[in-house]
Amino acid sequence: MHFTRAAEKLGISQPTLSHQIKVLEQEIGHALFNRIGKKIELTKAGEIVQQEALNIQRSLQNISSHIAAWTNVEFGELKIAVLPGEITDLVSTLCIKFNQLYPNIKVLIQTTDQVEKSVLEDQADFGIGFTFHRNDRLQMTKLYEEEFYLISNQRNEEQKISFSKVLDSPLILFPRMHQCRRILDKTSSAYGRQLEPVIETSSIESILNLVRNGVGRSVVSRTLYEFYDTGDLFFQHIEQPSLTRTVYLLMKKDCFVNYAARKFIQLLAEEMERLRFHTEKEAITSIQNSLL
Repeated sequence: MHFTRAAEKLGISQPTLSHQIKVLEQEIGHALFNRIGKKIELTKAGEIVQQEALNIQRSLQNISSHIAAWTNVEFGELKIAVLPGEITDLVSTLCIKFNQLYPNIKVLIQTTDQVEKSVLEDQADFGIGFTFHRNDRLQMTKLYEEEFYLISNQRNEEQKISFSKVLDSPLILFPRMHQCRRILDKTSSAYGRQLEPVIETSSIESILNLVRNGVGRSVVSRTLYEFYDTGDLFFQHIEQPSLTRTVYLLMKKDCFVNYAARKFIQLLAEEMERLRFHTEKEAITSIQNSLL
């Protein structure tokens, strides 16, 4: 109730404050203060404005608190879109460690052939996959390049094996809709051959157990080989041709990356470096920059 002290607290001159209050009174259509000599008191209209102003101030504080919780506090929701196949296994395996670190963050993994659509329509915070169509609204970052191994339960003196010899092996493979299988089918077609596995299954655990028990050999990505218990199995590099593919991270351009997504992507980048995947330094830098 003192104009001079109020002006000092606001860091403005007393005449400026008086002018602003007069403008506010004109806008509202009612006087906010009764000025009786040197005494100042709020009118009924002034009391209403004061209360509503305090409500607005609390709302602004709540906005800041909610945004801080969404961006920095370890709770909330993380939505990831992935192609069917090994990437689903990769993401699911990383979720174990992620859950240990951030138990209050709910993770939703969407397995879909339309990763781009999920990211563009905000059904996912980011997507992971192999081949995407170029889109001006999407940022595609190379995560790593991986190769495929021929795995068996017996050590082989030869560290490498030609693809033609792979085709002569009794194979246990994923079904045709699986991303790994599609690469194998395409490559074998180039040789005029058709893959005829002895067993097909979509379960990587089943494939590893069947190989472990000598039913046949299998072709799996390094991602799967590294992320599962394969200490009792052996692998050979495939050549002529070598089988490789590139894994990409997909996000909307100029879009805020929330706390949960940042932490998961950081965990993914750390795991890539730990496993020494064929990752370019520029790719890691690009990922880190995208999280700023």
